Amino acid sequence: MAVDFGLKRVGLAVSDPLQIIARALETLHYQSRKELLRRLVAVIQQNEIVCVVMGLPRHMDGREGEMAKMVRDLMGELAARVPIPMVAWDERLSSVQAERALREMGRTARHTKRGEVDRLAAVFILQSYLDSLKRT
Repeated sequence: MAVDFGLKRVGLAVSDPLQIIARALETLHYQSRKELLRRLVAVIQQNEIVCVVMGLPRHMDGREGEMAKMVRDLMGELAARVPIPMVAWDERLSSVQAERALREMGRTARHTKRGEVDRLAAVFILQSYLDSLKRT
């Protein structure tokens, strides 16, 4: 499962059992970190997730900022609750890719809900990770 972390919303994507293709799952809207962790654990358990790929936001020069620290903290808290691997994955430009893909499908910003972008960004994160597994 991939997670595209945001301060108010989290986009989720999962892969098929053969780990070939990623698909959007849902967008979680949350009020507190405690609520987010509870809901992520529930999604992991309900979907029998075996690995979480967390989108790690980096600056274009590769440096990590405050959001990356928040993602790493969330990964640690989630890892303490579910005994599965957690992977930090570079998510640079995943939201830009998502917005471009939605535009190419004829979805204008006015007609696109922000949650759609979050879910699609999670798909791009997960697909990038899955493709990297094939190369190794």
